[in-house]
Amino acid sequence: MLSIQNLNQYYGQSHTLWDLAFDVPANSCTCILGRNGVGKTSLMQSIMGLAPKVTGSVLFNGENLVEMAAEKRAPKGIAYIPQGRQIFAQLTVEENIRTGFFASRASHRRVPDEIYQLFPVLEEMKGRRGGDLSGGQQQQLAIARALVLDPTLILMDEPAEGIQPTIVQEIGDVIQRLTRERNITVLLVEQKLPFARRVGTDFVVLDRGRLQASGEMHELSDELVQQHLNV
Repeated sequence: MLSIQNLNQYYGQSHTLWDLAFDVPANSCTCILGRNGVGKTSLMQSIMGLAPKVTGSVLFNGENLVEMAAEKRAPKGIAYIPQGRQIFAQLTVEENIRTGFFASRASHRRVPDEIYQLFPVLEEMKGRRGGDLSGGQQQQLAIARALVLDPTLILMDEPAEGIQPTIVQEIGDVIQRLTRERNITVLLVEQKLPFARRVGTDFVVLDRGRLQASGEMHELSDELVQQHLNV
């Protein structure tokens, strides 16, 4: 599905990511873990073509994304939900969802019923402005917008940040359904270890832009947590 090989990224004279190499299995939820400022968001932006000066390979179904213009990546079946969600505050919920069609591989231009089945609250509020929703509802909206791209890979940057526990639970349920029932692969940046352990099948630990460990989630030991994740 996704293979990171010898990935380096630079901001000016600053070397941010160092020789990263790991694979993201198909139909998995792979969690990128690490303390603040270790390069997790830079990794997501590098995959999406939004970071400057990236070298190495990001192979998606055999194609090297590093050699591809950023705007060509979403039509390949890759959706990105950045930190902060970036919904359109003045557009309605349904209009926000429909903006995903601009890069969608799907031939239809109607919001699928399945979206509202996953997020019933969005159907109830589809005529309300996005800016009027709570933070948790906006995160659900951002995921719904990503899903209309008909992706096979979704990148999520801290989807549980600043969200009430009940909606965090619902979002976790949705992520598990996407990987188990819809065969969608999720690459997830997350700070909340209990949430990561719950939804994740695999993990990658970064520290100072370097890969420290990777494996299946059950292999994430207390020693790794203490060394690289605890503040």
